[in-house]
Amino acid sequence: MEDKNLRKLPIDYLWDGLILNDDIYNHSGEVMLLPKGEVVVKSKLEKLIQFYGEEKSVMVHESTYLEITADERVLTEMSREEIEKQTGYEMLHQNIGLLFRNSNTQLWLNKEKMESISQEIADKLTELDIVTIFGCMDDPRPPEEQLQRHSLNVAFLNGIQARWLDMEPEEVKKFILAGLLHDIGMTMIPEEILNEPHKLTENETEVMQMHPIYSDRLLINQFDDEIRSAARHHHEKLGGNGYPDGIAEEDISLYARVTAISDIYDTEVAAICNKGSKLPLDVLNILYQEASGGLDKRLVMDFIKNMRLKYTGRHVFMSDGRRGIIRYIPFNDTGRPVVQQGAEIRQTDEGWFCKSGLAGDGG
Repeated sequence: MEDKNLRKLPIDYLWDGLILNDDIYNHSGEVMLLPKGEVVVKSKLEKLIQFYGEEKSVMVHESTYLEITADERVLTEMSREEIEKQTGYEMLHQNIGLLFRNSNTQLWLNKEKMESISQEIADKLTELDIVTIFGCMDDPRPPEEQLQRHSLNVAFLNGIQARWLDMEPEEVKKFILAGLLHDIGMTMIPEEILNEPHKLTENETEVMQMHPIYSDRLLINQFDDEIRSAARHHHEKLGGNGYPDGIAEEDISLYARVTAISDIYDTEVAAICNKGSKLPLDVLNILYQEASGGLDKRLVMDFIKNMRLKYTGRHVFMSDGRRGIIRYIPFNDTGRPVVQQGAEIRQTDEGWFCKSGLAGDGG
C-alpha cells in the first residue's frame, strides 16, 4: 500500500455536512470511499463501510484527522475515550466490577487483589494530572456500572485528599483502599432497591441505610480498623445526626471524614453529569453548604481551595461552542467561574456556562 500518511478515525467523529479537504479511505487505506470536496452523508458512508464488511472506522490524511478531532462537535467524545485509555481508568473499573460481581468465588474481597488495585490507583496519582483524573469521573454512568465506578472514584478522591493533607505514600494507599471498599455493603442490598429510579419509600430507605453495617461485617476479618471505620461511618455527621450509629465529633475517624467528602462529591457529580455535559464546579457549592451540616469544615475548605487552584487557568469548551479560559472561581459561588474568551472576560451564568475541559490541558 502506498504511504499516504493516513490515520484511523472512528466514523462517529464525522458529521453530516462536513466538506472533505482530502479523500477518505476504508480501514486498510486501500479503497477510497469518498473523494476530496464531497459533502459527508453519514448514512451513505455507513452503507459503504457495511458493504466492505469492515469495522466502523475510516482512514484519513493527517491534516484531516487534526481538523476533525479539533472540532468541538467531536472533541468531548474523543477526549472521554482518550482520557480513559491514557489513565487506565476503564481497566481499573472493569477489574473492580469483576471482583464485586464474584461474591461466590475466592476472588470475593480478596485482600491482595484490593491492595494491588489500590497501589495501581496510587501510582496513577503520581503519574497523571489531577484534573485529567477528574475528567474520568464526569461521565454519565450506566446503572449496572454505578457501584464500581463510584467505588473507584471515591478511591481516587480519597487518595487525592490524602496527598493534599501531606500523608506518607503508605497512608495515601490506605485512604485509597478505604475509598475502594467504603460501599462494599451495597452488594448486599436488593437490586430492585439499588436500581429504583424514583424516591425510595421509608422502608426502602431503612434497608438502604443498612449498607454501612453490611460493609463493616464484610470487612471485619481481613481489613484494618481504619478501613472499617470509613465503611461504617462515612454517613455519620459531626453533630451526631448521621447513621448508622449516630456518633459525633472526634468519634468519627479521619478516614470516615475524608471518605464522606469523597462520597458526596462523586454522588453529586453523577447527578449533574447524568443531566448533561457540565463541569462539576457546582458540586463545590454543595460541599460548602454541607460543611455546615455535619462534614468536617476544615477538610471541606481544603478540598474547595485545592479544586479552585486546579481548575483556574484551564481551557474549557463553553455552552456557546467556543473555547475559553477559567480566570477566577469565586469561593462562595464556584459554579459561576469567570471565563475569558478572546479579549472578553465575564462571569458565567445559567445561559452561558463551562461544558467541559480540554483533554490533556495542563492549564
